[in-house]
Parts: sequence; structure tokens; C-alpha cells
Amino acid sequence: MGYEVANPRDEAFVANIQHYFAQEGNETLFHKRNTLKVVTHQEQTYVVKSFKIPHRLNQLIYRFFRPSKAKRSYENGLRLVTLGVNTPTPIGYHEYPSRFLFGESYYISGLFAYDFEIRAVLKDPAFEGREAILEAFVAFTYDLHTKGVYHVDYSPGNILVKLLEGGYHFSLIDLNRMEFLSLDSALRMKSLAKLTSNREDNYTLVTLYAKHSGERVEELWGLLQGYLEKQQRYLSRKKRLKQLKG
Repeated sequence: MGYEVANPRDEAFVANIQHYFAQEGNETLFHKRNTLKVVTHQEQTYVVKSFKIPHRLNQLIYRFFRPSKAKRSYENGLRLVTLGVNTPTPIGYHEYPSRFLFGESYYISGLFAYDFEIRAVLKDPAFEGREAILEAFVAFTYDLHTKGVYHVDYSPGNILVKLLEGGYHFSLIDLNRMEFLSLDSALRMKSLAKLTSNREDNYTLVTLYAKHSGERVEELWGLLQGYLEKQQRYLSRKKRLKQLKG
């Protein structure tokens, strides 16, 4: 327990991240369950994610038995970099446990100046350059899978896009739930299931994916539909339970 840092240059910042994170003037990018801020220190700009302190049972689990979300984010980020997969530069993480319980934790990365999330493209049928972006995105996804990366939260808000003169640069965020393994066709299609509920767009993604993998579109489409239906049943049950609770 404590902290780790990729570059000694950033050690003083990571070691005192509680202080720097709490300073006034930081830009808050997200504040809900977790909090995401842009923090500048000695002319370096960082993105710092503060994870919500877990409930009491998980405080025990993260204290003694399981790596924290902050540590997993950092280690997964380093592994992505090693594999040649784009993600904001992993800087370090810091955990603040007590003797018996897990407390605050932070993941620190570099700032990636993206133009939009892939969500914007999937939500807007008239998005400029949409067809080319989706083709490039599926190529990125196929490369990700070929390198053995399964991002459990491969959702449209976790894929950042930057426009480049020669194409598009995709970058992954929210890295704490990630597996590194050989992906079969079923797992590859499961990876696509959280991107959109639009049937036409899903068929387009599968068709583009099949061009890279050499598999039959119909086979991949059947696999994806199975996951989409399962996901829809889960969301429906969740909605009903919420309504029952008032």
C-alpha cells in the first residue's frame, strides 16, 4: 500500500496527490461516483481520478485481498502502453489505507487532448466523417482484440477520439476492469455489445469487423445479437426493480 510512479520526475506530485487534488482552481471534468480533475503542477498537466471510498466490506477486501481500482488502472495502463495500445500516459497511483480498512485512492495520467468520444459519432447519424471514423474505430478495436485486450467497460464514453491529418487517434480510458487473454469470436462480439443499441449501426460494426477477421458476417451477427438481447433483459429487470423500490 502507498504509491507507485512511472517516472521519478512525477514522484513529488504523486506522493502528495491529496493536497494537489484538493487545491482550488482545478478543473473538474466529472463528479459523480468518482471525481475526475485536471491538475497542473510545475508546468505539467495531469488528469487525476479520485475513486469513491468503497463500502465497509470492500474496504476490507481492497485492504488485504484485492488490488484497488487505482492500482489496476495504473498497471493496466502500463501494459497497454507496452502492447502499443493508446491510452493517456500512465503517471502513477496513490492509496491511503488505514491499518485495517482501505480509504481514498487516486489514479494519475497525462492529459489527452481529444476532440470527442466515440459516443458522439454513434449517437449522430449525420456526424461529419462518420463512415470513415467508424471504419477506423473498428480497425482499432480489431487490433485491440488481436493483442489480447478485453476492456470490460468498452462503452462509448471510454473511447476518446482525436482528429489527425492522416486519420484518427483512439485512446482508452477507465482502465480498472480489463483482462488480457486470447479472445474467441464470442468474446470479441461481447466486447462490442455496450457500444450502441441501434440495430443498423451494430450491423455496420459487425460487417466492418468481419472484413478484418475474415469471419462470416452472419456468424458474428448472431453472436452479437445474443449479447444484445441478454443485455436488454438485464436493463429491463434493473428498471423494474427500480420502479418497485419507488
